[in-house]
Amino acid sequence: MSETRSGHRNGPYFTVDVHLHTSRGSSDSNLAPKDLVARATEIGIGAVCITEHDTMWELREMPELSGLTSDEGVRFLRGMEVTTDMGHIGVFGLPRYVGGIYKLAELRKVIDAEGGLLIANHPFRYKLDPRFSFINPDHEPIDPNFPERAAKLEIFKMVDAIEVLNGACSEEENVFALKVARVLGIAEVAGSDSHSAGSIGCVTTLLEDPIVDERGLIEQIKAHRSKAGRGLMKGDVVPFDLA
Repeated sequence: MSETRSGHRNGPYFTVDVHLHTSRGSSDSNLAPKDLVARATEIGIGAVCITEHDTMWELREMPELSGLTSDEGVRFLRGMEVTTDMGHIGVFGLPRYVGGIYKLAELRKVIDAEGGLLIANHPFRYKLDPRFSFINPDHEPIDPNFPERAAKLEIFKMVDAIEVLNGACSEEENVFALKVARVLGIAEVAGSDSHSAGSIGCVTTLLEDPIVDERGLIEQIKAHRSKAGRGLMKGDVVPFDLA
């Protein structure tokens, strides 16, 4: 692995994929843990967060991954994607799933007690297209011309960051999420939402400094020291920004 592609040796950012799923904990994923390790090492990403649907890897399971890398290798971190009454939420800082957190208001209370982090994952997936209006509670698409209106949605009062760049969303959805984040002045992150090896790191969260654990990730994002970015596989990581 070349240092120029590592995203954290010589580049200006430490690269993290904050959102992906493996076959061990997510039934809709075909990404085997061993393939995750191999691919993450190959592309030279700084850290990968395993965020299974409504469950977490046990701490005792993590050495299986992290033990395969040296101090110069990929960091594997624990997170979770919780299905809530307001959408999918990336969660960091909880030891395990607890009852009642499917309600975002309750999840916010629980995470505050733990000093953790909540991310609004892909908040506008399918919500800008009238053909998918049945997915929305109000059965109406969100007008992409008015990010100021969307910024008033209740979900954004409950989270610490927005996933403004999601590898499985359309460009329109991602750009709109970025516009809303800029209206709110909230922290910005990116996640591949990968369910297979080929898309790991297709987009990444860019941190100012290296991290070794979930606490470091939480602290940098909460301090607004994160950006969304692309280009890791090309060896030229750049922030995701408005044209």
